[in-house]
Amino acid sequence: MTETSTQIGTLDELYGVLAERSYEPLWTIKGALTPEPQTQMVPFLWPYDEVRDLILQAGGLISAEEADRRVLAFKNPGTGDHEIARTTDSLWAAIQLVMPGEVAPPHRHTAAALRYIIEGEGAYTVVDGQRVEMEAGDFIVTPNWTWHEHGHEGQGPMIWLDGLDLPMVHTLHLVFADFTGSAPAANGQSTEALSSGRLLPAWNGGQTPRTLVWKLADVEAAFAELASAPGSPYDDLILEYRDPTDAGNPLMPTLTAYMQMLRPGVETQPHRHTSSAVYHVVRGSGWSEINGEKFSWGPGDTFSLPVWAEHRHANPGNSDALLFSFSDRPAVESLGLLRES
Repeated sequence: MTETSTQIGTLDELYGVLAERSYEPLWTIKGALTPEPQTQMVPFLWPYDEVRDLILQAGGLISAEEADRRVLAFKNPGTGDHEIARTTDSLWAAIQLVMPGEVAPPHRHTAAALRYIIEGEGAYTVVDGQRVEMEAGDFIVTPNWTWHEHGHEGQGPMIWLDGLDLPMVHTLHLVFADFTGSAPAANGQSTEALSSGRLLPAWNGGQTPRTLVWKLADVEAAFAELASAPGSPYDDLILEYRDPTDAGNPLMPTLTAYMQMLRPGVETQPHRHTSSAVYHVVRGSGWSEINGEKFSWGPGDTFSLPVWAEHRHANPGNSDALLFSFSDRPAVESLGLLRES
């Protein structure tokens, strides 16, 4: 025995010494290896009428300058007492408000972000020097470590859904943020080229512009072409947003996004997967059953889908329903942890 060894006569003594010296016996750890994924996150729905009222009231109580970003996070009831707000274990969703004349100054961070515009017009976003005018139905990406800022030059409130992989990055203790600079001036690339990804400016040295925004009209046109398709038994008609200049890869390493159409009378089959998601209702009404709990939804509502939660959707109405969603599937898949059943 070394001089630092301690003669231990009982298990209780052993546990005391191990704890004192920063060891933990595997045989006492409960729940580290489970038959299937376990989470404290729960399915939850945030109604738009409620969150819209709250964010507008916040707009009258705190300025954009005071708040930097006037944002209300969708905090899952399963979020721990000392954790940042989580909508699922790895996804953060929120509502952001910008009022006429307001500007949110540039910043960047290691968390990747996206936004879906819910209502308003006359606002813009600038991503790494590229300005995009925003309108309801736009889907916009802000990849990891890109400078971004917002402003509103129109009338009335501008409200959108934010989605980030912040809980994932926070768990890895890899959060970096920069509030002290800005992107270099734009290189003359057109918003149209950035929006569609179909045309490349010939005067910028052959660089391929990043697609930043997808228009709802284009999504609706794609659905019109698929109107008679059988669709997915789990999601009916569903489209994944992809950059036309890099269609082989997801939008970002940690996040992807979808728009799905539930046609009238459709009731999908239940399934589950190890990726989690956040849903936002763009149009129509219906319900989703998640882990046996039924959630009725309508325009503007947002709801969470935790990891490995069994779920199905239904549209009992007479018109199409559109659901936007974003997911951590690229990260889960790249780690070899994606399962579906």
